[in-house]
Amino acid sequence: MLALTGTAALVLNTRRQAKTNVTLLSGNSLKAGRMMKKLPIGKQSFDAVRAGDMVYVDKTDIIFRMIQNLDQCFISRPRRFGKSLLVSTLESLFSRGTEMFKGLAIEKLWTDVKYKVMHLDFSYISCRTADEFDAKSRELFMGELRRLCFPPQIIESCSKCSDLAMMAARAFSAMELNSLVLLIDEYDSPLNLNLQDKTVFEGIRYKIRGFYAAIKANEGNFRFVFVTGVSRFNKVALFSAGSSIQDLSLNPLYGSLLGYTEDEIRHYFGEHLRAAAASIFKISRDEVTDSQIEQVMDELRRHYDGYCFDKKASVHVYQPWSVLQFLSPDGCHEFSDYWFQDSGMSSLLDNYVRFTGGVTAGDCSTHSIDWNSFVMNTDLNSPSNRAAVLTQCGYFTIKKVTDRRVRVGLPNLELRHAWAYLLSNRIRDESGIPDELTDSLEDACQALHKKDFSADELTVLFNSVYKVLNSSNRIVNEYAACDTPALYCLGSGYDVRTEVPEKGGRADLTFEFMDRRIIIEMKCVREGESAETKLREAESQVLAHDYGSYIPVKPLRRFAMVFSIPLQKIVLAKEITAG
Repeated sequence: MLALTGTAALVLNTRRQAKTNVTLLSGNSLKAGRMMKKLPIGKQSFDAVRAGDMVYVDKTDIIFRMIQNLDQCFISRPRRFGKSLLVSTLESLFSRGTEMFKGLAIEKLWTDVKYKVMHLDFSYISCRTADEFDAKSRELFMGELRRLCFPPQIIESCSKCSDLAMMAARAFSAMELNSLVLLIDEYDSPLNLNLQDKTVFEGIRYKIRGFYAAIKANEGNFRFVFVTGVSRFNKVALFSAGSSIQDLSLNPLYGSLLGYTEDEIRHYFGEHLRAAAASIFKISRDEVTDSQIEQVMDELRRHYDGYCFDKKASVHVYQPWSVLQFLSPDGCHEFSDYWFQDSGMSSLLDNYVRFTGGVTAGDCSTHSIDWNSFVMNTDLNSPSNRAAVLTQCGYFTIKKVTDRRVRVGLPNLELRHAWAYLLSNRIRDESGIPDELTDSLEDACQALHKKDFSADELTVLFNSVYKVLNSSNRIVNEYAACDTPALYCLGSGYDVRTEVPEKGGRADLTFEFMDRRIIIEMKCVREGESAETKLREAESQVLAHDYGSYIPVKPLRRFAMVFSIPLQKIVLAKEITAG
């Protein structure tokens, strides 16, 4: 059976890592005619991907539409969504024509000439002062002038400029009409690095604003301008009134430009999916059934799908970095939290949540926000647009848009794990929990991996969670009694859900595994009440509504538990076997 025990646990004690087992495909499974193309993991160069005959998900029809319809545009996406590869694709197209685009959609559409392409990647600028930013950005700009063989007199004149804005103004004003393509990747990276220092942040923002003012003043000399970033900061001219740069971040026409749709995964990664299924089920690729592939797709969908970046909430995409890591033949084909482990805790998120008061339990829920507030540019002086920033970072995504309001929330299981991890870390830090307690709690949590764990073992786990996380005796009802262990188990890599709708009711806790389902109904007992009576109530409720019997049908285990408010722990628990 396909189990999720390989999913990397994100636990309170971050020093310990989940052990993994590598399952190698048998040699005879790689038959002629079914060899898999290399995956472009970590590749940001379009030419390298094409020259290396790697998998390239063809989105050039969308790229062509963008270039044909727009002269200047911007798109924001979270880290590891393919922005740099997109910029590299544009650079190859404008500088070399269709030389590297054989067999792609745009090959038959593109008729434009070749251009000089200035490519500025601001992620290379690491700075802690505005002057350092200016010096490094001028160095980056001068490097591009030399690479593109600008006239010597222009290079000499620019070298004498004391700031980036003046340098850009001289270079851009000396160009011919419609002669240069300007590509700017990660424009906001220096700003994100300095969110905690308002003085430095404002100094860098002022210099960036001057740079974009130079672009606007000479916009007729550009064939095309394209800018990427994670965030949309106010007062950088890029998004100011009158700017010619079109923001495509929420445009439905470009909702699938970055990230993979499910159809694309099935089309471009079919053999990789088959290989993953073979590895997971420990069979050869030729033995893999369509049903097993669908099981793998179901898990991919739960873990990495759900991102939506358009104002109609019409297009969903998968996180591409996590998908590629899962499919990698050098990995274990585990449903780990790849994006979060690699780059999810970005400087923008880390600094911004600190600015807005840290992580809260409410962040794990969905939020309804006025649309105008949601699309406002990021302003560090206004923590009220927290949900918009978290969406830009990739922690939230658009769920639904109606009547000028947008509902945002966590997109998938990977992000639920990540957020629970951040929240549990906050609780641990505030409570001063000793390491030995977190170690014992980890050990107790491993019981859920066993298919035959007992009600007593479940009680030990829950009471360990309460002991570690409930330092203020704040549990006063069933919701709180379920929420605390649920958050911990989420952070430990489990797919656990609270208040799942059932027939005529809601199950308090539901643990979903690939091959099984666990239902827990919780009741609280107060001073003078009978724990035995509460246990029978929980059992009757589960049986009356047949909790856990919904599709897809899985082997099911159901438990009734009683939490004592005076004692702040589970006092009775039993497995429900009747019905």
